[in-house]
Amino acid sequence: MLRAYEVMTRALATCTSDASVSHVANMMRERDIGNVLVVDDGKLCGIVTDRDLALKALTGEDDPQETAISKFMSPKVVTGEAEWSLEQVARTMGKHQIRRLPIVQDGKVVGIISLGDLALYEDRKEVVNNSLQAISAPIGISAARHSGHSGALIGFSLATLATAMLAWLTWNQSGQAL
Repeated sequence: MLRAYEVMTRALATCTSDASVSHVANMMRERDIGNVLVVDDGKLCGIVTDRDLALKALTGEDDPQETAISKFMSPKVVTGEAEWSLEQVARTMGKHQIRRLPIVQDGKVVGIISLGDLALYEDRKEVVNNSLQAISAPIGISAARHSGHSGALIGFSLATLATAMLAWLTWNQSGQAL
C-alpha cells in the first residue's frame, strides 16, 4: 500500500503572507501550478489557489501589485501526514472538499498531494471516484439524501463528472493510454 510520502510532490511553491497577489499569480504562471502555500517563520499559515485569485483577488477593487496575499488565502489549511495511506489521503480530501492536501512531517510542510496524484497512483479507481464526488458535492449536501428528480440529476451529474475526470487522467499528453 502506497504512502503519502511516496507520491507527494516535494517541490513546493511557497510565499510569505505579505507577498503581493501579483507575485503569487506570476509564480503560478511560471511554474504552471494551481496553488501556493503561505509560510511564515517556517510555519504553514495558509494556502492560495488559482481559484482564489480568479474569484476573489482579481475581481475586486484591490491593486494586485500592492495587496498582500494574506487577504485572499485560506488560513485554515487541512493537512495530512507523510505516513498516511493514499486511501486516508483520499478520504480526508473528500471529507473537507479539497483538491490539494499539504503533507506535514515533524511540524514542517514536506510535500503536497493533488487529486490528480491520487488518480495516477491509486489502483482502485473507486477511491478517487468517491473523493471526486465528495469534493464536487455542494457543502452539506449528499446526493444520496436527495429524492425525486433533483437527486437523480445531481447523482447523474456527479457520476458523469467523475467518469470524465478519470478518463482524462488515464491519458497522457500524447493521447496514448497509460
